[in-house]
Formats: sequence, C-alpha cells, structure tokens
Amino acid sequence: MFKLILSVGIFFIAILLSCYYFVGVSFIKSLQMTFIITMLHILFLYIDNKLQKNKSIYI
Repeated sequence: MFKLILSVGIFFIAILLSCYYFVGVSFIKSLQMTFIITMLHILFLYIDNKLQKNKSIYI
C-alpha cells in the first residue's frame, strides 16, 4: 500500500513539473492538468488491479 502511494506521489510531482516547465502554462493550469492526469492514472491502476484479480480466478 505504501509503495502504491509513493509511486502515485512521484508520478504526480513528475507530471506537475512536466506540465509547468515543458508545456509552459501557468501554475494553476498545470495543477489542473496534473490532477486530471493523476486521476486517470489511478483509475487505470484500479482497473488493472481488478482485471488481474479476475484473471487469477479463472486460471
């Protein structure tokens, strides 16, 4: 659980810095983009976890 929280935190900081420096938008806009991208990342992790659990049941 701690590893998951740490990886999402590092992902959040990396996306925030990428949006702010490389895309060149304001800090508020980069925060908004980062929150959206991070929520999608967490959603994909959740879906992947559910699929892995369902696959192990049928094997």
